[in-house]
Amino acid sequence: MTLIYIYITIFTIYFVSLAVISLKHQTRIRDRYTSKDANLCVVVYASGNSNTLENLINQLKNQSYPKNNYTVYAILDKCENVSEVFLQTEKGVNVVNINNLEPVGKSQAYSIIAEKLQDIKDLDAYVFLDAKNYIESNFLENVNFYLQKYQVFNPVTIYLPENEDMTLTQKVKATYSKYCSNFITASRTRLGFTNIINTDAFIIKKDLLNKIACFDFRDVFSETEYSYKLAKENINVAQIQDLRVFDSIEKFDYRIPSLSKRFNLFTSNILKPQNMLSREFLFSLIAPNWLVCLISYILVLKHAYIFPFWVSYSTILITSIILLLAFCASLLNVGLKSKEYLYLLLYPIFSIGRLLYNFPPYRSVRNMIKQTTRKHVIESETVNVIVSDGKKDFPCQLVLISDDGLAKVTFNNKGKKYTTKNNHLRMIDAVRELTVKLADYGLTLKVCQCCKYFSPIVDGSTNMVKGSCNCQFQGRTPGDIIPTLIWNTCPKFEEQNVVNLF
Repeated sequence: MTLIYIYITIFTIYFVSLAVISLKHQTRIRDRYTSKDANLCVVVYASGNSNTLENLINQLKNQSYPKNNYTVYAILDKCENVSEVFLQTEKGVNVVNINNLEPVGKSQAYSIIAEKLQDIKDLDAYVFLDAKNYIESNFLENVNFYLQKYQVFNPVTIYLPENEDMTLTQKVKATYSKYCSNFITASRTRLGFTNIINTDAFIIKKDLLNKIACFDFRDVFSETEYSYKLAKENINVAQIQDLRVFDSIEKFDYRIPSLSKRFNLFTSNILKPQNMLSREFLFSLIAPNWLVCLISYILVLKHAYIFPFWVSYSTILITSIILLLAFCASLLNVGLKSKEYLYLLLYPIFSIGRLLYNFPPYRSVRNMIKQTTRKHVIESETVNVIVSDGKKDFPCQLVLISDDGLAKVTFNNKGKKYTTKNNHLRMIDAVRELTVKLADYGLTLKVCQCCKYFSPIVDGSTNMVKGSCNCQFQGRTPGDIIPTLIWNTCPKFEEQNVVNLF
């Protein structure tokens, strides 16, 4: 019981600190800095059926920021309804088209752009935006101001209804998101703490990105890990209140990693050497939610009332009242409308319902039902390849399979089949697993991916399965680029010592 009381007391002090800093008047940073026009690269990521991409491109082309100081790149990651030619010719956008068996994901797509533009010297910062966002005409102008102080920062996401009316659930979610943005993350920024990076919309300086290396944004938890990585470099992720992007309430997402993953990150790193910024960030990951805090105070008060305790009952009661007053103070400057206060008070009910919906036994049954009722999306392609034992070549086949976006390979040789045991996000990794397995039997898969003359072309459309041949055969025109695929082969094949990992 002592540990519980210490835990919630520390949280009370933390929450009171947030409430106090939120009550202080803050001068906008753009009123304190002289703007100098930075050179920006705006990267828009679109995947699947992205019907809002063209609208965002139009908003970017109509910015109040000087046109010579920013360029726009559109990453089409297996985007189904967007014309690459239209964006390049009509909109003047640099297009990177990724058209693989499945989307490579935001992390890989952003890394492609960062690597492609790494050597551009006059580039100051990247502005990464998901195609689902909407922005204001002065968005880049505001970004330029805040680059004077912060190295990486998020805009505030404002959730809007797609239709004229929102349901009660949508109103509760939108209000809760507004409260968290305008109070918790805003107060943490003012205190110099770091927030979890939001990969749907963020800005990062080019020099910092080159230092921290490539992205790794698989899910919300990987965003948390990346934020911790920045904190260890003494770099805080800020949230800027007067820098806004807009999104549909239908796409509202709870950007909170699971408690188990946050706790594992805390326990695995808390004993390691830390600076103050990263240590505070780790402790913030295990901050209790409202339900845990309420139950903890009830248990401690009940225990102190019945049994002797090292802290008096009245002290515990005063601590709980202070937390309640801090919550009331937090409502003063969050900019909620009168009805929104009611929606915020309804959030605990909604939260309990969401907790019950994700309760492990019920969740397991629900997932089992989904697995038995949903259809698997399977795509496959059969290609002819050659396998060698060092003395003789044998014609064989590869079946490249994409099962719900996960890649694996089946190897056929005279009616005998072998399928890779692991599912991979990238087809190149599935082929690599097969080549390693064949090598155990003294066999070499004679495909371009294993050839020393093969090299990937680092752009969006070639990272997964495509590349170029560098063999200087007789009659080749100097400087030309001969495209090829990872499973192609030719008589000029020469095995490389190590299979390339793209």
